Amino acid sequence: MTHEQIFKSAKWIAHNGSDAPLFRKVFTAQKGEKAEITICGLGFFKFYINGKKVSDDLLVPNATCYEWRDLSKLVYPLHDELSFRIYCMKYDISEYLTDGENVMTVIVGNGYYNQVSRHAEGVVKFGDPKLCFLIEKESGEVISDETTLVHKGFVTYNNLYNGEKHDYTLYPHGCESADFSGEGFAASTAVNAPESEFHIQFSPADKVIRSIKPALLKDEGDKKLYDVGENITGYAVFKCKETGRKFIANYAEEYYETRKWYGIQFEDGYQSEEFIADGTDREYIPHFTWHGFRYFRVDADIEVVRVDVVHSDCPVTCSFESDNKNLNWLFDAFIRTQLGNMHSGVPSDCPHRERLGYTGDGQLCAETVMLMLDCREFYRKWLYDVADCQCKISGHIQHTAPLMGGGGGPSGWGGAIVEVPMQFYKIYGDKELLEEFFPKMLRYLEYLESRSEFGFVCKEEHGGWCLGDWCPPDPIQIPEAYVNTCLYVKFMEQVIEAGKILGKESETAHLSERIEKVKRAIIAAYYSPAQHYFCGDIQGASCLALQIGLGDKEVEKRMCAKYAELGMYDTGIIATEVLTRWLFENGHGQLAFNLMASNEDVSFAYMARNGATTIWENWSGRDSRNHPMFGAVTKNIFKHLLGIRQPENSAGFKKAIINPTFVDGMNRAKGHITTENGVIRVEFTKYCGKAHIKVFADERIDAAFVYGDMNVPFRGEAEFTVEI
Repeated sequence: MTHEQIFKSAKWIAHNGSDAPLFRKVFTAQKGEKAEITICGLGFFKFYINGKKVSDDLLVPNATCYEWRDLSKLVYPLHDELSFRIYCMKYDISEYLTDGENVMTVIVGNGYYNQVSRHAEGVVKFGDPKLCFLIEKESGEVISDETTLVHKGFVTYNNLYNGEKHDYTLYPHGCESADFSGEGFAASTAVNAPESEFHIQFSPADKVIRSIKPALLKDEGDKKLYDVGENITGYAVFKCKETGRKFIANYAEEYYETRKWYGIQFEDGYQSEEFIADGTDREYIPHFTWHGFRYFRVDADIEVVRVDVVHSDCPVTCSFESDNKNLNWLFDAFIRTQLGNMHSGVPSDCPHRERLGYTGDGQLCAETVMLMLDCREFYRKWLYDVADCQCKISGHIQHTAPLMGGGGGPSGWGGAIVEVPMQFYKIYGDKELLEEFFPKMLRYLEYLESRSEFGFVCKEEHGGWCLGDWCPPDPIQIPEAYVNTCLYVKFMEQVIEAGKILGKESETAHLSERIEKVKRAIIAAYYSPAQHYFCGDIQGASCLALQIGLGDKEVEKRMCAKYAELGMYDTGIIATEVLTRWLFENGHGQLAFNLMASNEDVSFAYMARNGATTIWENWSGRDSRNHPMFGAVTKNIFKHLLGIRQPENSAGFKKAIINPTFVDGMNRAKGHITTENGVIRVEFTKYCGKAHIKVFADERIDAAFVYGDMNVPFRGEAEFTVEI
């Protein structure tokens, strides 16, 4: 929709010289009358009517590729032609209105819209904070225009990464009342509407999801150090009744007596708040950001009320518990990690240092997250971010969506335009969205072909990265062209599958010949028939070939023998997911389990025994301690160990099969997922060479228990005993 279709005659307004202006509008209304507001404050906003905050939404509207800016100024410069959208919020405000004069106040901050930070890979800002609103009520309309008054505000600094500074002695007390004198307020400045498409936000907003009472870890005299007990996203809530009192809070994932290069620490110099109190009973919190942390430090005499956990409102819809502590940790840690990386409609890589929707991390984890959380509309929104970031001319997909800079590679990042719509279809059965994205998938395949030489995807954009895999335990040795080309074949196969689903086989007919050409090139360049491996099977190379049907039983045998002897991963973010899934899917469930539950140094258990409560960016713990990408393997708990899967050519969990994988090292397990058609639950116990399994599937699901020669249909509850 256009600006006029959303806001009619309302104007965008701003305050010259303030990054967090406070707007005020007085209007008349009748108590009990029906009233709705359509409102957008860029980057983030909060608003109040008669002093009451409207909605518990935070960090709205969802972040997007808002409008045009000069992409050549990014660290990795771009010259792509993109699409743009802005989300607006719509609220029923009837309950907030009183007879006579009412007062609306809105505070707008930078968010992603007005952001420049070294931690965001050279992001170039879109513009200064601005506001537009339209109130539609039975007694007439109210719009934003120059008659809306504005104050420079009390937030003297706000940066998504670094934190905020609030001086409440500057707050215009009484501005929420109709009889306020208006001191400090002046007419707003009308500004041009952003050149963008406008939509009503449908994806869930951030909210305070839960609260934690932190523990005092250390009294440092003038400062106190607190431990939240887990790595979270959100902020501490403070009180201070001393007028003019200045205090500072700092946040970190880790703290050390001496500097180490692990985690986000106090010494990094960001994630901080500065408050000057006004003597009231208010709670002091940031308005336009969140922090990723476990520890925080604040002046010793400041009251710590609680810690609020903040992320997108995507409830957990699964459960898992077993007698294997390593898998239990992985399940809990992945949920905590993923939720901590869901803010403002973006699945991010980390919640502190970059906060960007990397298309690599996003595509790796998408299926897992869709199985475990109520996130259908969250991922629908993010898919439109990915689509907006596709170059209209070349078909190139960016490394981050919404595009905020950042490095990456072609297939392992841009392939999100293929991988995520396919997983969305399979989990939710949404053929309309798949059809909408089908042309975009085809366009991206042509982009990869245009970046190929002699059959290999070997380049991306001039001046940018061209990564293959990322973050193996040792320096990257697996060739970038090999990784990207193997994934290229996978994506072509997925698009062929999508064409069959949509009845558009004619549009993919050319891909089969291309696949064979590319496969021949891979074999010629990277396969050793004498050694039976691809690229020396360094860092999981052979599994990437096996995934696309290359290699024979000798390659499979050699790869399995390698990992059986190694007893742990040696892989980066892409090969870790592929290796684990391929092993489960091809009869090597015990080996896949051994890797997931390994106690060796390159393992999830290593993270756990070193105090982690979220998944690390690197196997060693270097850099961020909150990155979801390696946790993509968590889906195998449900799909293979519990055995909850869909039959081939099925989508939306209208049908399901229960086919558990019984392994040494886990004798008892139970869990469930919640699908589009209801709950599926599995519980089993092993004893004396047998397993007793209890299953449940919602009556709407056509389910079957499959094991060995058994294939028993059921609905509702059922029990089975099998020999293992």
